[in-house]
Amino acid sequence: MNKIKILTFTLLLLILISTNCFANSKELKTYTITETISVENATKYEKSIKDEIVVDNINYKIENIEKVENKKTLSINKEINEELIVTTNNKYNVLNLFENKKEISENGYKGTLELQNDSLEIKVNNSYQEEYKVYLQRTYNNISSNDINDIPKEIKENGTTYYLVNPVWNISTTEKVDNNDVPVTYNGTMYYEGIKVRTIIRNYKASIKYTGTLEKEIIDSLTFNVEYKEIPKEVNYTIPTIASTSGIIIFSGIILIKRKNAKVYNYNKGKYNLVKKLHINKKEPIIDIAPLKITSNKFKIILSDNIYKELKDRNIKIKYFDKQFVYLIKDKTFEINV
Repeated sequence: MNKIKILTFTLLLLILISTNCFANSKELKTYTITETISVENATKYEKSIKDEIVVDNINYKIENIEKVENKKTLSINKEINEELIVTTNNKYNVLNLFENKKEISENGYKGTLELQNDSLEIKVNNSYQEEYKVYLQRTYNNISSNDINDIPKEIKENGTTYYLVNPVWNISTTEKVDNNDVPVTYNGTMYYEGIKVRTIIRNYKASIKYTGTLEKEIIDSLTFNVEYKEIPKEVNYTIPTIASTSGIIIFSGIILIKRKNAKVYNYNKGKYNLVKKLHINKKEPIIDIAPLKITSNKFKIILSDNIYKELKDRNIKIKYFDKQFVYLIKDKTFEINV
């Protein structure tokens, strides 16, 4: 092979390698559809997602579906009554027998109920009737006779009837009759007894209210981030053949392209939006978030299966402008604040 043939062959190879390089290094476009769907319609929507779509005459094939749960908090007012059997009706002492707060969990709702002091009610729970004696006395002075005929045998006072049970007489004055002291007047003390009934309380029933708000978090809707990737068009290249004295030489170039193995999402208005794709080197793993058009300092990183296997339980450097910190990889998907 003379010098002209060698030069021609070299130029053809350079042209072919250059053509293949430019053709294969063209970055394929991505297209993302983001939809927020109610929980009731989420399954139907997911089944309706197309594997391939055409946008602006470009064919795309589905690459990834990410589902983000959007939650909301439901709350209900709750009131419960609690009762205790107590031996006193002193409100202060009874209040100290109840808990100040109650932690409630029911039907997925949780919350704290507070004791309402002013709702306390104390009522007799167990009691019986008991009879007991009461006493009354009356004094009568200077009575001409110690006979009880003129003395009341019973007295009614404040709803109770008192009965004479013991009259006691004392001589008040005397006079001389045949040198003997003869009683002229008497002083009398009359003792009466009556029966009353009283209620003996064995115990009381105390009731009180607890009130508060219970809450639970539910999935209200799902945000689907459906990512499509451009389907590359087939390009046929004619490999030049050059005849020489040694035969036919055929050259085929292979271009290795760094593939993206991580996605960066930024949090905005209750959901994460894809803002960047990047390639992480497993030997010197670095995630450079900036520069990006972002709306918050909250990010979510999703690693590909391959790079996650390489980096699990290893440290990776996170860069954000002049900030740098180290993060230990434990999960394929993780959130960070910068």
